[in-house]
Amino acid sequence: MVLIFPLLIPLLGAFAVLLCKSPRLAVRVALGVGALEMIALGNAVVRVYTTGALQVGEYLRADSLTAFFLINIGLIFALVLVYSVGYLRHIPEGRFSSPRWFYGLVFLFLFTMIAVYLSANLGLLWISVEATTLASAFLVGFYNTKGAVEAGWKYLIVCTVGIAFALFGTITFYLAAVRCGIPQDTALNWTVLMNAAPRLAAAPQLLKLAFVFIVVGYGTKIGFVPMHSWLPDAHAEAPSPISALLSAVLLNCAMYAVLRFDAITARALGTGFSHHLLLIFGGLSITVAAFLMIVQRDLKRLLAYSSIEHMGIVALGVGIGGPLGLFGALLHAFNHSLAKTMLFFTTGDVRENYGTLRMDRIRGMARTLPWTSGAMIAGGLAIVGMPPFGLFVSEFIILTAAFTKGSYLIAALILVALSVAFGAMLFHFQHMLGGESHTTRVRPKAFLTDLAPTAVCVACLLVLGTRIPTVLTNLLHGAMAVLQ
Repeated sequence: MVLIFPLLIPLLGAFAVLLCKSPRLAVRVALGVGALEMIALGNAVVRVYTTGALQVGEYLRADSLTAFFLINIGLIFALVLVYSVGYLRHIPEGRFSSPRWFYGLVFLFLFTMIAVYLSANLGLLWISVEATTLASAFLVGFYNTKGAVEAGWKYLIVCTVGIAFALFGTITFYLAAVRCGIPQDTALNWTVLMNAAPRLAAAPQLLKLAFVFIVVGYGTKIGFVPMHSWLPDAHAEAPSPISALLSAVLLNCAMYAVLRFDAITARALGTGFSHHLLLIFGGLSITVAAFLMIVQRDLKRLLAYSSIEHMGIVALGVGIGGPLGLFGALLHAFNHSLAKTMLFFTTGDVRENYGTLRMDRIRGMARTLPWTSGAMIAGGLAIVGMPPFGLFVSEFIILTAAFTKGSYLIAALILVALSVAFGAMLFHFQHMLGGESHTTRVRPKAFLTDLAPTAVCVACLLVLGTRIPTVLTNLLHGAMAVLQ
């Protein structure tokens, strides 16, 4: 039941919230269900940390890699749940724009993402990733405006096409495994494939073809360039808490799937093919995204391109490989989740006060929104990799891995992209923070549910920028051992 409860609680919680007639009751039920889910996730992580991998039948499994990502999803989801209490006060009642629909869809979304992490079977992994698209498409279009509905449809269509490529890659993986003598009923079991990986070297062309489709398919969900077109639109139109979940959790789900397939491919064929492919997509993503950040006009689209850049950095860390590269990549995924969550929370306050996220219409934030401005400055410094925040450490580790491996071109590419992104963030933020505000609206009272999640993000990033907790370090090493 250790692995069943994290799946069962959000599924039942979604139906419980939808049955609530009162918005206030829906919020209370959602917070209660969220607390139970945090306990269930914490119990699963502790069990993996103390006793090792857990297996339930043929389809559910949790190891140290799973536990690491469960910590990420648990922390971000808790912050989103608390922040949403204050955020939903400003959403007018509509056909679907109500707390019970919001929380119901969020719990369904959580269920699908946890299913991704707990999947022991690569076929179930594909089904779960596809389910995240279906569950979150309604949240992207939550405001039910023309732009939101268009963004939701674009997200649904583009990601579904991408996941179709991933399905073809999964089927090709299965065919390669069967041709190499692995029994049909276990040919998609990740543990079996890892143990039998040397035998898969007998079908190298099939394995390479499969991995190409896997990277293109799941890379669409990650936001790799050139499959990234859905991501800026979805982030711009979704509610701010949902943008945080999309950027901080959903992208990591797709990266998790790629890591699972990369581990099998690297063990079977060596790291050359799969890691070079990740270096290509990672390098292309950070370069294109960094330069596109310069010309953005919408604050959330700016943050969306920043997400593409940072997922490219994670891909580069995995592609560089070695203990340092993989450690830095996993740590960077965690750090990016915290920083981007904090920044998307600030966009909610900005939109409520200014009525827009067009950066050319936002001036004088430092005077009108001092707390939000402080959080935005801290988040901006963190996301561009400035010390003493956690992203500086993870980016430094990845750069060290690149220099150690002799990948000087990759190191130079990272430095250039980071410099361009820093300049873009500085240019946009200084215009929003300075100048004279043209708004006459009185800033609404700041609630604890608005300030506390942001403060937690800042504290975590500062801790990870000075000293990585031993428990997290051990989980990171355990996750690396799973992949190697």
